Formats: sequence, structure tokens, C-alpha cells
Amino acid sequence: MSIIYALVAREEEDLEYGRNFHVLVEHSGDSTGNFPQVTRELVLKEVPKNQKSVYNYKGKYAFHCLNEEGFTYLCLADVDYPKSRAQVFLEEMRIAFCNKYSTDQRNSAISYGLSGFTDVIKQKMEYYNSNKVDPRLAKIRHDAGATLHLMEQNLETIIDRGEKIELLVKKAHTLNVESGNLKARALTFKEQARNEALKKTILLGGIVLVVVYFVFIR
Repeated sequence: MSIIYALVAREEEDLEYGRNFHVLVEHSGDSTGNFPQVTRELVLKEVPKNQKSVYNYKGKYAFHCLNEEGFTYLCLADVDYPKSRAQVFLEEMRIAFCNKYSTDQRNSAISYGLSGFTDVIKQKMEYYNSNKVDPRLAKIRHDAGATLHLMEQNLETIIDRGEKIELLVKKAHTLNVESGNLKARALTFKEQARNEALKKTILLGGIVLVVVYFVFIR
């Protein structure tokens, strides 16, 4: 069991697209997979603000997240990796990140603009993946485990919910199109009816004029 992948991302509110994230730095271990893509497209968008959370993925992995003041510190680990240890890893990563970069540097950095932090993530990942246990960290882990309240969800459920929402959006779009077509047809019919009524009025007026001419004028 080990930590496989980690990143630091900054959140920015986008009026048009909602939550938007800039990945400032990331590091992957020896494992390969689509974890970065899953993280960007799904996990980051679900992370609650100023909370700790865990997302189980495919029954084999878990995304551990720590969100604080607009920044998300995230790591992917094997599902049996201790949650408290993963959260201590994230807390240490957060402290090291804030110590290395000023508030202005963190808030103004572009995507992957703080890649100099990669070595720090790598070192901490290697340390937390080793079997060494520092007595001081053991106490921290114990305390964290005793007070740790995580919002834990299944990522497959989120994916399924997203697909259902997408289906509802498509149905709503179809109904909008059909509604627009019906409205256009109704307007066309109304215009045709108005034209027919106008024609009848003109014809009737013509007949009246003819009758008046032959009866009263000739």
C-alpha cells in the first residue's frame, strides 16, 4: 500500500463555467494510469471547500483531499492505505508549500508555475511510503485518526450522477428545441389566420362597395 500521485491546485470561480482549477504542481510515482485526467475532470470539481474528503475509486484506490483557503492538496493512494496517514501527508505538504511560497506567489502562479515544489512532494511521498515510523508522527497520526471526520464518497456514484445530469441536460435541450419549433409553427399559423381574415375582410368590403354602387349610385 502506498501513495501513488499527489498535486496542489488553486481554485478560481468562473462566472460562466463554475469552479475552475489550476494545477500548480503534481508528481506521480512509478504507477501509470489516467489518474491525472480523473483528478482534473471529476475529483477536483467535487472537493468541498475547507474540508477533508476521500473518494473511493474502482475499489482499489482512494483520492484523499484537503481543501483550505482556495487551495486543494490531493493524493491518490491504494484503498487500504491508512486515511489518517494520508491526511497527515497532505497537511505536511500544505505546510511545506505555504512555507516555500508567499501568498502572492501562490495566488498569482499559472498552471504548473510552481513545479519547483515537485522534489518536496517526491521526498515526502517516498518517506510516507517507507516502513519507517517516527514516534512523533505516530502520535500525530493517532490524534488525527481520533479526530478525523472525512466526507467519504464513491467516485463511481459521482460519475453515474454526472452521466444522469448530462442526460437530463440533453433532454432539456431537446425539449427546448421542440418548444421553439412549436412556437414557430404557432406563430406561422397565427400569421396565416390573420392573412386569411384580412383577405375575407377585403373581399367582403369589395362586395359591399359593389352592392352600394349598383343600388345607390347607378
